[in-house]
Amino acid sequence: MILKGQKKVSLVLGGGGARGLAHIGVIRWLEEQGYEIDEIVGCSIGALVGGAYAMRRLPELTDWMKTLTRAQIFKLMDFSNPRYGLLKGERVLHTLHEVFDDVNIEDLNIGYTAVATDLKNEQEVVFRKGSIYTAIRASIAIPGIFRGVAQYDQFLVDGGVLNPLPLNYVSREGNMIVAVSLDGIPLKDEPTSATNFTARALVVESYYAMRRRLSSLMLQLYKPDYAVCIPHNAAEIWEFHRSAELIDVGYELARTVIKSDS
Repeated sequence: MILKGQKKVSLVLGGGGARGLAHIGVIRWLEEQGYEIDEIVGCSIGALVGGAYAMRRLPELTDWMKTLTRAQIFKLMDFSNPRYGLLKGERVLHTLHEVFDDVNIEDLNIGYTAVATDLKNEQEVVFRKGSIYTAIRASIAIPGIFRGVAQYDQFLVDGGVLNPLPLNYVSREGNMIVAVSLDGIPLKDEPTSATNFTARALVVESYYAMRRRLSSLMLQLYKPDYAVCIPHNAAEIWEFHRSAELIDVGYELARTVIKSDS
């Protein structure tokens, strides 16, 4: 039960590519209502948006995202040896460095946790100190798209592989917990028959179904005070050119879900 007047928030931001722009809208709504976000836990795009917020550079990231066109997104794709990932990801991260500087996580003014996956040892890796650049770089390394990060005896990739909604790493007791899942039930205009899937589409939809189940299980296990669930088909992974629209989606869903106790 949330006590009237409670304002501090632990915000958990899930992974899911361009749909993660909705995180910005949720943050904007919470701030407008006077909530204080003093802890952020994220994976993949959630680690990126959450990191920008923790560094007080979210307006700069938002402004940059709003300038992106399809052509500019393609130019940011630095192709690599397919053995290590379709893209290196360095060009994207270099561009992000121009938006905000690297800092040590422990020097931030709010709690920040980024989650990656160690494929070599099949376990989650949690970043709560050290370079935020390294943490984000590891957490957004989507297998088959961005090259993973090799360090020590680990090979780090997207945290969403094992945990697309890392609610289990919230550490601040007494905070209101808000989770933003990017794996919400898809909006459907018309019924879809499994017989209509191509082989590739069948693989992709199976992966998405697995992610939705993992996110749903995390919500059931850890029971946040509020869960803002962005429909899984709200945007494709690379549709960052739709930033303004997706930010509005997050804002409106946060307003709808949390309004009763605001």
